Amino acid sequence: MERYLTPEFWLQIAGILTRVAVILIGGGIGFRIFRILIRRFFFGRAANHFTFEEKRAKTLSGLLESICRYALYFVATVMVLQEFHIDTTSIIASAGVIGLAIGVGAQSIVKDFMAGFFIIMEDQYSTGEYIVSGTNEGTVEEIGFRVTKLRDANGVLHVLPNGGITRVSNFN
Repeated sequence: MERYLTPEFWLQIAGILTRVAVILIGGGIGFRIFRILIRRFFFGRAANHFTFEEKRAKTLSGLLESICRYALYFVATVMVLQEFHIDTTSIIASAGVIGLAIGVGAQSIVKDFMAGFFIIMEDQYSTGEYIVSGTNEGTVEEIGFRVTKLRDANGVLHVLPNGGITRVSNFN
């Protein structure tokens, strides 16, 4: 009990809490800086040098902001746990194993997302264009990271997983 009454103990606690506050504030500032840089790239002066459609720019900027946010959350959490002398090597190893298991289990979803990312980045087709993909043809109504939605001449909406799109003929 006397250990908790010593000034050294309270100085250690104050030091730990100060370092935790600095980590959290630094993470928040870091995310704001990343967000500003991402938005300047997609919507600022740098966007004038590249041709990004507004919808594609919003999609890609949102994706990059999410990646930065969660990466900073993970790093800050690990750093805070280390301040409390918790061994984080097992947490990091577990995160890697869980990521691998999710990747193997959700292989088709990952394939759809990756294909959708490259469809959007390479501007293979855009909303409003008439395309043919396999046995489906129609006007592109929506392009997402996972699926592309086509409306044919009969008004039928076809939802195509981006990972299954192997060949596209663009008539625009």
